[in-house]
Amino acid sequence: MMLRAAIVEADYVYSEYLNGLLLRWAGGRAELMVSVFVSGGELADSLAKMSEYDIVFMDVSSGQTDGILASKRLRETGYQNLLVLTSAFSDRACEGYSVNAYRYYVKPVMPEQIKECMDYALSQKTGRYFQYTYRRVTERIAFSDIIYFESIQHYIDIHTTEGSVRMKGTLREVQKQCPANFLRCQRSYIVNMDCVLLKRGSQLKLVSGKEINIAPRYLKSVTDAMGI
Repeated sequence: MMLRAAIVEADYVYSEYLNGLLLRWAGGRAELMVSVFVSGGELADSLAKMSEYDIVFMDVSSGQTDGILASKRLRETGYQNLLVLTSAFSDRACEGYSVNAYRYYVKPVMPEQIKECMDYALSQKTGRYFQYTYRRVTERIAFSDIIYFESIQHYIDIHTTEGSVRMKGTLREVQKQCPANFLRCQRSYIVNMDCVLLKRGSQLKLVSGKEINIAPRYLKSVTDAMGI
């Protein structure tokens, strides 16, 4: 699995140190691509061009740019993933709450601190995808792209915004991977509730146009999830 990390650090020597810690963590765990920026403004411009990072290490004093202000700009561009603030001093730690920072570390950042952050980033990314293996090929699909799962005999059809793919398995196995917004609505279907357009009686209409009947045993959980 590929992770993307960004380092915002004006000090070249320290950015190389941090980069080394990240690459050491990645060995044997995950593929890792690290980008280094000398200012928060440079990173924000990159994000605005649709680059996405799973985790950003932001120096509070990143060159001529205030790291807290740069972090606010990042959040305003829509960046929602992990943000870790670093600083030579602890006096601005409380400001981390204003940008929803995952951690605030006083330099030098230690290997065990990098491990904590990167382990969490990896777990977060893993949780955003449904992974399956079919005919010896392993694939991953973002849960946000999945509309519903349909069980057909010994197979599962995964219906997405881009079309449908097939895997071998059971809905019980599928459910173990799914986040809370994926609900069983009858024996043969698990539905992404974020893709429900409307509920009419005991029937759901999905964004794809598909209409699915809700079995009586699942009606309450579906109704509760929709806040009805």
